[in-house]
Amino acid sequence: MINAPKPEMKPNIVVFFCDQLRIDLLSCYGGNKVRTPNIDALAANSTVFGRAYTPCALCSPARASLMTGLYPHSHHMFNNSTPGYSYCEHLKPEIAILPDWVKDETDYESAYFGKWHIGSAQDLFNSSFTHTHPRPDQDDLPYLNSSHWHPDLKIGPLDSSYASGQAGTIRVPMERFPDVAAANYTRRFIRGRKPDDKPFCAFCAFPGPHSPWLIPSEFGIRYDPKTIDMWKNRNDSFEGKPINQRKLYHLERHRCNPDEELRELLACLFSYMELIDTQVGAVLDELKSTGQYDNTLIVFTADHGDMAGSHGFLSKGAYMYDETYRIPLLVKTPGACKGRRIDKPVHLMDVTATLMHAMRGEPICRMATHDLQGDSLLPLLSGEDSWTRKIHYAEYHGDWYGHYSARMVTDARWKLVWNLTDFCELYDLERDPGELVNLFYSPGSRAIRQQYFQLMIDEARRLGDEQLALLDPGIEDFIHQ
Repeated sequence: MINAPKPEMKPNIVVFFCDQLRIDLLSCYGGNKVRTPNIDALAANSTVFGRAYTPCALCSPARASLMTGLYPHSHHMFNNSTPGYSYCEHLKPEIAILPDWVKDETDYESAYFGKWHIGSAQDLFNSSFTHTHPRPDQDDLPYLNSSHWHPDLKIGPLDSSYASGQAGTIRVPMERFPDVAAANYTRRFIRGRKPDDKPFCAFCAFPGPHSPWLIPSEFGIRYDPKTIDMWKNRNDSFEGKPINQRKLYHLERHRCNPDEELRELLACLFSYMELIDTQVGAVLDELKSTGQYDNTLIVFTADHGDMAGSHGFLSKGAYMYDETYRIPLLVKTPGACKGRRIDKPVHLMDVTATLMHAMRGEPICRMATHDLQGDSLLPLLSGEDSWTRKIHYAEYHGDWYGHYSARMVTDARWKLVWNLTDFCELYDLERDPGELVNLFYSPGSRAIRQQYFQLMIDEARRLGDEQLALLDPGIEDFIHQ
């Protein structure tokens, strides 16, 4: 066991990084559908950021943003790094990522265990991380050569079928399930630390609760589909909304997704989230049993959210609803902490700057090859009230369902979405939190629309997003006629 930390010791860092987690699966964000006692306990000792966002609701762009501290238009991983349709299968080699900076600028060791998806699995193994999970020739888990790590029938046969075989349980030992393996590799790393080892920054990257929602039979489906209520914005008429959304909606409804199937899918999703919660608890217990918990900065977050049936959509896509663009963000600083909430707009690149600040003991503005596009949260966490950002700016560049350029700006009161090749959107989030009524073309919304267009243009200029050179608010009404 490592003894209690001395005051001058540098903090260790553990980042729990989920894939595709909508915030209302957690009770600290008002959710009441899923049992997550370990994350609840962490939230009670953390700062909960109520308005945290992803820069782009796709796995690879968002993950690359966390590793670089840059928006996708700056790091150029515009869509998912998946062979067959991606036009950016690897991050540009000339761009530094966090482990490069850690190696060159700190005395920390870095570690990454679990889903990568910023290029191939080999890209992770070739990176500057001091420690990673085993390579395919070092262990027999079938997903070690994958960048995704999502559970499928290759790791075990279907045991019980839900939603016509789209989800359910699979016969696989718990320790061979991807999310459990990610946690076990992280626990083994923590357990192996010695008192004179360097401080560390370790990522425990869960592939869940991203679909497919397959659970080990040993854990089981723990929710009754019949008792699950539909989301309040489950049904959307798409009146006055982008044509592309209507097309995507009808494509999904044609394949599957009636209410009874969605309830079965959600029962599996909720069970998957409960499984992840148990793994978070196991890693936290490892920190506590080895005497490292008090001196560890702990972050719990996700790359983006999940529609999971809202508006009739599964997963994420060419739309910028809060279900996919808001993310959970909990930060526990070293020492005794009391839970609190901060509702200022923050994003994944702020997490990057925060980790760098924690490792160096001072704010960092640059990562070797580029300036950061986020700010450290440590001043906010220490009680300072100097946060000047009032809005969140987000972007979308398309994926396998089509290359589609969109930008969004929101201050949690209003949200404006500019769709380059489709109708635009404006939502009154106070009166319409489900984003069902598009007010963009309402005559009474012209002043609000112009105000938020200007905010969008100003933020694009500040961030160097040249795509908005094509934005002309004056033509939107003409096109809509």
